[in-house]
Amino acid sequence: MKYSLVNNLKVEPFPGGKGICLCCRQPTVSKCGIKVIHHWAHKSLVHCDNWWENETEWHRKWKSHFPQECQEIVLFDSLTGEKHIADVKTKSGIVIEFQNSPMSHSELKSRESFYKKNSLDCKWKEIL
Repeated sequence: MKYSLVNNLKVEPFPGGKGICLCCRQPTVSKCGIKVIHHWAHKSLVHCDNWWENETEWHRKWKSHFPQECQEIVLFDSLTGEKHIADVKTKSGIVIEFQNSPMSHSELKSRESFYKKNSLDCKWKEIL
């Protein structure tokens, strides 16, 4: 994750950082080594979003073309309880996911369905 909540602010990782996950509200710790891109990780080995994948420099650079307030937006479907972290949600409501690795057709359809349903039907709410 690029962001975690620190003192209720969306913050990038910093050495020794501790925060709260934007999605599940569980404790996070910053990872600021030299081998992997700096990121936030859950303190426990649990991932709250089953669509989560390790983020690469490529992925991070694409997200950085958008304002911070549009990056890593948690969307929640109040009918199913499902929630996911979108890479970007523009101010006009368009959800953008950056994908540079193989994905099954069923996974693609699942993501498209979630974001379309939650964007067009207005059954979502942003969680911060």
